[in-house]
Amino acid sequence: MLIIKDEKKKPVIVVSGFLGSGKTTFLRYLLKESNKKFGLIINEFGDVGIDGDLIKSCDKCDESEDDCVIELNNGCLCCTVQDDFVPSIKALLEFNPPIESIIIETSGLALPIPLIQALNWPEIRSSIYLDVVVGIVNGESMLNGSPINDLNKITKQYNETDKIDHNATIDELFEEQLEVSDIVLVSRSDILNDDQFDVIKNKIQGSLNSSTPVLKSKNGKIDLNYLFDFNFKKETYKEFLTEEHDHNHVDLVSDSFKLNYFLEKNDFEKEMSKILDELNILRIKGRIWIPNKSLPLQVQIVGKKINTWFEEAPENCWRPNDNAGLELVIISFDEKSIKTFNRKIKEKFKILSDPKIAI
Repeated sequence: MLIIKDEKKKPVIVVSGFLGSGKTTFLRYLLKESNKKFGLIINEFGDVGIDGDLIKSCDKCDESEDDCVIELNNGCLCCTVQDDFVPSIKALLEFNPPIESIIIETSGLALPIPLIQALNWPEIRSSIYLDVVVGIVNGESMLNGSPINDLNKITKQYNETDKIDHNATIDELFEEQLEVSDIVLVSRSDILNDDQFDVIKNKIQGSLNSSTPVLKSKNGKIDLNYLFDFNFKKETYKEFLTEEHDHNHVDLVSDSFKLNYFLEKNDFEKEMSKILDELNILRIKGRIWIPNKSLPLQVQIVGKKINTWFEEAPENCWRPNDNAGLELVIISFDEKSIKTFNRKIKEKFKILSDPKIAI
């Protein structure tokens, strides 16, 4: 059964993409530049909502609207439909003032087809309809032939992890994210010339519907008419709504920690590079509070690629004593890697930080 559009139903936009593809950057642009009132569900790993905080801190979201951003940290929305997903949808539908549309940002290793099917759940399908699926691809990584930096190392680590029935390979996950997309955005297009963009477009074209637009996205920016005004066929996902789809997960382990140790920006990047050379950590995100800095240092790491910048954080987030410390979320395929990472970073930070600052 297909979902029929109805003026009484709220449209849903699903934003999918691999780790570090640029989903949050795109959402921040969308929220700032559109004139619509959105409700958001952000699915990620770990109990520290870094991505949610980045969304809330954009110009369009003030503290009075925090309730319209719901973070689910289970990693797989479709596996907790009754406990988490349906109640979250219902909460957004009851938001006052009413929202116009719902956005769901999937976690970087989420299988999108089960999520699409969850939108057809009896309790909510009379109130929502799936309008468009946006897939985001990291242009810089794809130029090197993979959806993520150090894909070969990450895949090797994943394959060597002692898991049972982990049949959803990273390559299959990326293929599925593309094949359900109605629009594909190539992020970091600001560093690509036209020939490089064409190379990337040709690489992913085989996984796409022939009518699927592939657009350049520079710092999250696109022509938003493609989402709201253009009359192109936004139905790629429909063939997956009713088919049986048992799924296996890309099994992950996540952890988070907070310390009163800190490093300056350059020292952090230098020491983190050394740690990442020794380990195969999949994803790190968080923030560092540095004394005498008015804004915290935001941290986003995929594979061995480190991005940091200073940006305001929400008032209600965790803050260390004396404005000196850090909080990080770490994602890996095995718990041993995370424990080793925790030990190494504490050793590095303790050596370089003010000895008067205690954990």
